[in-house]
Amino acid sequence: MGAVMSFTRVGAADLERIVADRELAARFVEQVRTPDTEPTGYLDKSWAGLRYLFEAARTGVDLFFTGRPLDIEAEGYSVWSPEDVAHTAALLRALPFDQLAAHYDPERMDATLVYPHVWVRDGDDGLRELGFHYAQLVRVFDFADRHGSGFVQSFA
Repeated sequence: MGAVMSFTRVGAADLERIVADRELAARFVEQVRTPDTEPTGYLDKSWAGLRYLFEAARTGVDLFFTGRPLDIEAEGYSVWSPEDVAHTAALLRALPFDQLAAHYDPERMDATLVYPHVWVRDGDDGLRELGFHYAQLVRVFDFADRHGSGFVQSFA
């Protein structure tokens, strides 16, 4: 399977309760699902390739250290405040994928062990996959920002 990342929108009031109550947080992460009517924040394994592109392009977008770890037994969950979401959404809205794609370098990505180590093998298909997941990321952050929401981020 491998390490995957996703973002699930949570209203600000619910986010506060999740952070304050470990039992509620544990129940929430067991049941967390994105409604079919909302954009998905599921990045699959593209998170590392996107991270590489964000850093290479010096965008200021950080999917790893913006959220705060959720204090529950289940590791790999972080919470993003509505302010965190708004800040990142603004960065993403101003960042066309072409600007990121200019930094796509399959040889360097494989040489520096950018997960999942398939960039040379996948070539242009890898870039298309990153573009697909980037578009999803922009949509989910924009949607959450317009609703004043935070996120529960899963990375496992």
